[in-house]
Amino acid sequence: MSLDKKEKPLGLKITELIVFNFVWYSIFSLIYFDLNPLNWWLFTSIWGRVILIVLEYGIIMSSFSNNRNNEKS
Repeated sequence: MSLDKKEKPLGLKITELIVFNFVWYSIFSLIYFDLNPLNWWLFTSIWGRVILIVLEYGIIMSSFSNNRNNEKS
């Protein structure tokens, strides 16, 4: 029985989601030199919010996808 064909456990999916969000938070806090996300351009402008929604959608889709190691199902 191979583990490559199995779906990722829910705990691993949630962990990936949290880690990816933390990485992006760290990157943006370094860009803006501010730890408060409410002061960032991404949260204060409409286009920034659109970018943030697209980014979050990509993170959620990559975390909760069933594909492993870039294999197509």
